[in-house]
Amino acid sequence: MNILFIHKGFPGQFKHLVPKLKARGDQLTCIQPSNGKIKLKDLVNYYPYKLTRGNAEKIHYLALETESKVLRGEAVGIVANELKINGYKPDLIIAHPGWGEALFMNDIWPEIPELHYVEFAYRAKGADSDFTDKYALKQTWQEKARGRMKNASVLLNLQSMSWGVTPTTFQKSTLPQWAQNKTTIIHDGIDTEWAQPDPLSSLRLPNDLVLDPTNEIITFVNRTFEPYRGIHIFLEALIKVQKVRPNAHVLLIGEDTPKVSYGARRKDGKGWLTHLKEELGDSINWEKVHCLGKVPHKILRNIFQISTAHVYLTYPFVLSWSMLEAMSCGALVIGSNTEPVKEVIQHGKNGILFPFGDVEQLSEQLIKALSSPEKYKAIRKSARKTIEETYQLEKCLQEQLSLIDAVARKEIGF
Repeated sequence: MNILFIHKGFPGQFKHLVPKLKARGDQLTCIQPSNGKIKLKDLVNYYPYKLTRGNAEKIHYLALETESKVLRGEAVGIVANELKINGYKPDLIIAHPGWGEALFMNDIWPEIPELHYVEFAYRAKGADSDFTDKYALKQTWQEKARGRMKNASVLLNLQSMSWGVTPTTFQKSTLPQWAQNKTTIIHDGIDTEWAQPDPLSSLRLPNDLVLDPTNEIITFVNRTFEPYRGIHIFLEALIKVQKVRPNAHVLLIGEDTPKVSYGARRKDGKGWLTHLKEELGDSINWEKVHCLGKVPHKILRNIFQISTAHVYLTYPFVLSWSMLEAMSCGALVIGSNTEPVKEVIQHGKNGILFPFGDVEQLSEQLIKALSSPEKYKAIRKSARKTIEETYQLEKCLQEQLSLIDAVARKEIGF
């Protein structure tokens, strides 16, 4: 069948799905930004879109994000309508609606079913917006209003989609009930054959130091080092850890940039890691903290394989692939007791959980893990088993393909 993909960062979550669809004979088309990277070009026909203009100069701050999404939806709509005029007609539209690009597909092809990858719906209570943390935004009525307006596009897309797919139970729970009723939980999948333990793995650092599983290694992955993913909690815990385990190496993977992935940027224009380095000063031995920046996926796997303890913290928000890949590699994950982490990790069975802001407990758990790594072998094996049983890539892909066929045949959601 003819499948039209709409995704600002294509293939994104569909990177494993696209080859499967192509292999079974589906014809694949994608509409993406004109400045986007062309990936999987041998498998997909690409059509670029370009915004007709930028945001209006005096747009109201509460309407800014809504206008941005309408502009993207319009730009994609222009391209889609041109394709329609030229005779193209998809059997199914698969979209990530998070940037507004799919807003008007139902107006161009009202008879074509749409399957949306649904990540999150914002709400005033019970998720990230009212989470207790010293760096969390204060919930003034204006901030609540901003969250409500961020949901404008989300709700419009939920209404227009024929069916939705989302990775975790928690993410589904953020949706209004009527949208939950037409949303299926299927994770993107983890390639457990690729991401697996390797006791012989090693990593050469930029300073030529070579680390392997015999070293004490703490790992932390955070795309842009923001409070949403607990960088401040982690660094504060290191102060005590380094006093007790001075030989431990810390591997930080991510970008130290003012442009954060989640939450608010700092008003002083600094990246959060830069700010925290200045704030914590010599209370941390920074010579033992190796900031590796963004690394190739293969290197990230090596990092997980040599990790003594992998720390993952998050506000109640979207779950990172990195945590599941770490578990697949047999890493000991010490994670915050927040949704959706506790959806995956059972304390003491396949990982360790602690309250998000409890610096003392995190440091104690890290010290125990570094002091007696052999005591955590069963937990590490159980972590790997969890991923194999629930998040294994081939299993998830087969579930996705079955859902795609059901939506395309209008057996559900239309």
